[in-house]
Amino acid sequence: MSHAEITARTPVMHPLWIIALLLAGVTGFVAGQSWPANLSGPQVQDEPILEDWHGNVRRSHWSK
Repeated sequence: MSHAEITARTPVMHPLWIIALLLAGVTGFVAGQSWPANLSGPQVQDEPILEDWHGNVRRSHWSK
């Protein structure tokens, strides 16, 4: 049996792995931005908010 000194190894940088990871992230982001909304599941249309002429939201549906 031999006794060797324990030395810490320096981390090895893999630039191709970093480039591949960044490329996958950018590709996923671009695909998510251009994904059509009608394929993401059923869409429920809410009733639009009623606003008066000045853009204030009306709190009642009663006409004034």
